[in-house]
Amino acid sequence: MNNSGQHKLNYINAVRGLAILLVIVLHVANATKGLSKSVKSITNIGAFGVQLFFVASAFTLFRSYTSRIKKEGRFTKRNFFVRRLARISPMYYVAAVVYSIICYYKPAYNGGNSLELWKVLANVFYVNSFLPGAIMYIPPGGWSVGVEMVFYCCMPFLFSHVKNFKNAFVWFVLLSMVALGLTLLEWYLHAHFLIVFTKQQAWFLYFWFPNHAAVFMLGIMLYFALQLFKIKRRGNTYIGLTTSILLMCGFIGLTRYIDPHKFIPQHIVISVFFAINIFFLAQHPAMLFNNKVTRFLGEISFSLYLVHFIVVYVLADYFPLSANPYSRFFELYGLTILISCGIATLTYRFIERPGIAAGSRFIKRKSPQPELEPGI
Repeated sequence: MNNSGQHKLNYINAVRGLAILLVIVLHVANATKGLSKSVKSITNIGAFGVQLFFVASAFTLFRSYTSRIKKEGRFTKRNFFVRRLARISPMYYVAAVVYSIICYYKPAYNGGNSLELWKVLANVFYVNSFLPGAIMYIPPGGWSVGVEMVFYCCMPFLFSHVKNFKNAFVWFVLLSMVALGLTLLEWYLHAHFLIVFTKQQAWFLYFWFPNHAAVFMLGIMLYFALQLFKIKRRGNTYIGLTTSILLMCGFIGLTRYIDPHKFIPQHIVISVFFAINIFFLAQHPAMLFNNKVTRFLGEISFSLYLVHFIVVYVLADYFPLSANPYSRFFELYGLTILISCGIATLTYRFIERPGIAAGSRFIKRKSPQPELEPGI
């Protein structure tokens, strides 16, 4: 691989590594009792790590789809879905089985509820993002996988209709209006018809695909932006990245004051900043964010995402941590990363990579072999 290709792979994995670190912050904080509201408001920002995953995923998939269609032609669509299923399903199915067994014997890890097979199957068949009762179930975090699968189904359509940055921007605006419209509709029903959504229904309306479609479109906009714009001077890259991060932090800090009713789709606005930040990271390496640690975490990020939940549960319940909530948080966070990385490294090597290889072998077997010219 040339240096340019290696650089692209590096910053993509680094972004995934940063995303999983954010997600783990959220779940460790939720498992740590006694943190103040102000601290919890900061750790809750970790929830946006999933949106960072979405932006990076849309960007990389659109980029790979573009390059592969030149080589694979009419087989591109089939091969795309084979690769996605081979990449996601083996580890996801193992996680579904393991968490089902754990939650069967330990209902406390399932919100105190008994195991419901239909909800597990909804996750296994990736239709959980359409079912309010199943979107937040087993495996933990499966809502994001279900939503990502819906995006995969949209990819061939988007690739054939989104041809440039302008097209992508129009789609982003339209899909953002859909998300805003859904938010306003929820508020209107509550204000005028006194309809009160249950916690489960509110989760569904936030997590389902229509509320996140615009986030994925940002990844496609990023793909075209990187074709159009280059920053030659490293210093300008760092200035732009720093400015974008500061503005993002300012928006997060001021949201509670400028939008007390939460009309603004905060996850979309923050995802805009994420896309801008990735744009700058793609220009020149920034060691604070793109380094060996973040790249390693990014490489095993899917396993790490699925594994860390049970590690947090077990450590919080059984490991002798500090009584001080703030010391306890940092201890739990550090131990969760160390232990989860150890397990995820093994699952990546022995489950994910063999799955990816199996998908590649299937594609190779099903691909037409080039005809040899006479005499060759």
